[in-house]
Amino acid sequence: MRLKLSYSLLAAAVLTFGIAGAAQAQMKYDPANYAAMVPADSTESIPPGTKITLQNWQQYRKFMPIGVQAMFSQQYPFRADSSPDFTIEVGPTVTIPMAKRLREDTEKYAGQTKLRKVDSGGYTAEGYVAGVPFPKPSGDLAGVQALYNAFYGFIPPIYRYLTKTSLVDRFHNIFPQYTEVIYWRLSHISDPGMPVNPPYGKGYLQTARYFVLSPEQTRYTTQLAQQPDDPEKVQEIYVFLPSLRRSLRLSSAARCSPILGSDWVQDDNSDGMAFQIPNFNVKLLGQKKILFMVHAYSPAMYDNQNYALHSSVPAFPTTKVGKWELRNVMVVDTSPLPAVGSYCYGHKVGYIDPDTWTQLGWDFYDVNQKFWKFNMIPMTPLRIETGDETTFHSANVDIMWDFQNQHVTASNVDAPPQFASKISADLRDVATWAFPGSLSRIMK
Repeated sequence: MRLKLSYSLLAAAVLTFGIAGAAQAQMKYDPANYAAMVPADSTESIPPGTKITLQNWQQYRKFMPIGVQAMFSQQYPFRADSSPDFTIEVGPTVTIPMAKRLREDTEKYAGQTKLRKVDSGGYTAEGYVAGVPFPKPSGDLAGVQALYNAFYGFIPPIYRYLTKTSLVDRFHNIFPQYTEVIYWRLSHISDPGMPVNPPYGKGYLQTARYFVLSPEQTRYTTQLAQQPDDPEKVQEIYVFLPSLRRSLRLSSAARCSPILGSDWVQDDNSDGMAFQIPNFNVKLLGQKKILFMVHAYSPAMYDNQNYALHSSVPAFPTTKVGKWELRNVMVVDTSPLPAVGSYCYGHKVGYIDPDTWTQLGWDFYDVNQKFWKFNMIPMTPLRIETGDETTFHSANVDIMWDFQNQHVTASNVDAPPQFASKISADLRDVATWAFPGSLSRIMK
């Protein structure tokens, strides 16, 4: 495939160019860096209308996620410069409501979900029905509770969108990929007129399908990712390969393999939540005021031209995409327990917004605790078919910066997602298309 071939040709260059990059100052995982961020209950703030630039960013760094701090620090090849592309314009903080049915289910079933310690040393969730399992995380396990709120986070029963994905290498070559993405919620559904747990979804939380439309040489390549309902079970990954005209099931050990050649790995599915929470040590690093973009402008956010793809930090969202705002996010650190064995990340730190329990971004560190990648998810509230306007995972712009290897993958949703009434009848046959047997129908 062209994409894989391109990266393999760069292997020798990585060996030489990477040595120079390694000599630069590197940030390491340090809880003190997160402790220095502004607490959610602090009176400190940033006035709406403030413009943060390379010249004044130090004044506001404690309001920034670590990944954005790294961009402005000048310690990495990804370096924000003094051009207008890297102006962060601050807007007012606006509350985002949950969908009405989700609120009702939260009130109805709150208190039924319990955490149980398992042999790995982590915690699984039991007794979850629907809604937000832990609406008010508290105590020593608040971080675990927040993580499960995101894991079971609301999505509509079905939605579809097209993405224009740009894969950028260290030489700023851009490899475009056009993909159709479909999500099916299979259980714990909070939607009027739908059963909470339809029979076809037993044992599974959701399925995501990624169907490559272009480039032509990889057209029809399809990945189906099924997330089991049991948090202790690994997600099931199936890939249809057009060259073989058949599908393969990936090994459960492939959780650190790239998704269709991108900078995301399999455990980064579902906006970072597709990993086995019980196999990780989870710590709440605090509730902090952090700048993120959650009320991006529509339709500007869907236009690739509004992201600085050709800049020193490829795909950085410019002011045309929207304003940033202070969100009172829960900052949660996860690190692998010994039961995991070899794993891609030493730490992954999530920024979770308790308005809707949606993930806004992640900081990733390698096994040597060095800062590695930053994932940012610019979004805006979407009007779903119930009439609610809310945010939910896996329906937004999604950007992953690999600071060590100087790769970027920017997945830009082509337009607002389509929901059930706008999706073809065959794809609404969830019992067929959300399961691996459907891969046999591709190219027929």
